Amino acid sequence: MCTNISITADNGDVFWGRTMDFTFDPFKPSADSKMTSYPANYELEGLHQSWSTKYAFMGINVNDSLFFNDGINSAGIVGDAQYLEEASWDTVDNLKKRGLKPIIGEEVVAYVLSNFGSIAEIKEAFQKMGQEKTTYPDWEAADTGIPTPIPMHYTFSDSTGKSVILEPVNNGAFKIYDGIGVMTNSPEYPWHLDNLRNYLQLTNHNLGHNQITDQLDIKQIESGSGLIGLPGDYTAPSRFVRSTYLSKFLAPFHSDQGITQLYNVFKALMIPRGIEHLSAETDNCDYTGYWAGYDVTQKSLYIQPEDCPTMTKFVLDPNITTKVTQPIQHEFKVLETKN
Repeated sequence: MCTNISITADNGDVFWGRTMDFTFDPFKPSADSKMTSYPANYELEGLHQSWSTKYAFMGINVNDSLFFNDGINSAGIVGDAQYLEEASWDTVDNLKKRGLKPIIGEEVVAYVLSNFGSIAEIKEAFQKMGQEKTTYPDWEAADTGIPTPIPMHYTFSDSTGKSVILEPVNNGAFKIYDGIGVMTNSPEYPWHLDNLRNYLQLTNHNLGHNQITDQLDIKQIESGSGLIGLPGDYTAPSRFVRSTYLSKFLAPFHSDQGITQLYNVFKALMIPRGIEHLSAETDNCDYTGYWAGYDVTQKSLYIQPEDCPTMTKFVLDPNITTKVTQPIQHEFKVLETKN
């Protein structure tokens, strides 16, 4: 359960964000989510492969591992992993027989951000890759109640607003799509695009009235009639429609308002704890554990956890020479005035 959205300022600067929606606290000690940065030319030790980073990158990871929920690199590539029920895997041997390079889904975000500087490079590489079916110890130790491998798909955007969707639905092989700047969860991406056709009537202006007959003139109630029928529930299809229309209907904004405008859109997508129980018999529920917003031009990350409205800001230093790990702020801070 997650949503990501990309918006563009009037000068072309891109702002990208996501909600991290799941059934557990991503900051509890066993999960220990933090902001982690890696430099370029740094040797990464993955679960089944090692590689040297071409780009510095930072993001939010789990248990000090290479499982990054989301992140950004020094080339301006930003992206995340999200739950997808239709995801699939194959064995290493089978993937190699099919001419595919095995990759572990939990390490896809770190692999992309450390290796690629353009959407074109990502597309080319993932035509020849496939997801390996394996457990991921660092996630298993997080005590989330969700076993690995986690079924996921992946979205990446660049500093021009172009994006790509990677869905491993062909026995581990990836189907690759150009994105529209919005992604949620199941079903697969083409279904969401088709579903938008059911909402052609939505507009960002009032309809005023509808003269049905000479005797019947139906007038709107106050304002907002152009969005009557916009789905308001928290299913992935409804969040996709809501994210698409709200983000595309935004008024033009300056770059210095980018993070604020991005957050304003996401306020309609964040899931409060307690309103989406998994069943009538359990207290376990999906909720937004954190919101992350990225200023792609400035290579900066703003993150707000569920337990606190205060945001923590991090800026990627492209010249770092060692791994850096920093905690997320959970202290509620308020600007106070004196009479």
